[in-house]
Amino acid sequence: MTHYFIENPEILTNEREISIEVFGHELCFLTNNGLFSCEKIDESSLTLVQNMPQINGTLLDLGCGYGFIGIALAKKNNITLTQSDINNLALNYAEKNAKLNKIPATQIHSDCFSKISGTFDNITLNPPIHAGKQTMYRMYEESVEFLNKNGAFFIVIQKKHGAESTLKKLNEIFKNCEILHKKRGCYVLRCVKSM
Repeated sequence: MTHYFIENPEILTNEREISIEVFGHELCFLTNNGLFSCEKIDESSLTLVQNMPQINGTLLDLGCGYGFIGIALAKKNNITLTQSDINNLALNYAEKNAKLNKIPATQIHSDCFSKISGTFDNITLNPPIHAGKQTMYRMYEESVEFLNKNGAFFIVIQKKHGAESTLKKLNEIFKNCEILHKKRGCYVLRCVKSM
């Protein structure tokens, strides 16, 4: 069985287009089989975008998929966007979608943070639940090293997928994990690098 969080999923192609209005902007996304939430914008990703405060500076959209989170945030905020994913197909579509929506962005093929260099003012993550807790926790643990001082790590996660254990883990790492939004089992969390 193939998964969206592996490097080179073998898929039968079926490209489609999704349109959505966010922050008063009509955004269009090309997607394909083998990509996470390829039929419609993921509700958790949309919840994250809608419940984040204004951000500035640089943003790393970690595990970006076809690019919805970073592109939507770039339409609202004055940010420099970097998109990263392990899945080559996802990165290809993230690049297409950034251009389609007229958002300047850099794409990096990376397993978690393995090929990421530099630090960021903001990192967003809708974690790959089916990749397992070890991969998710690796993302949490490494994120702090790639944030500037006072940089923020934003994450969305469902209660049924381990929101409470994620909250506990992030408090161990950052010492300050704040719940920005909690509704119908969906949590949006923010952690700030204070050291």
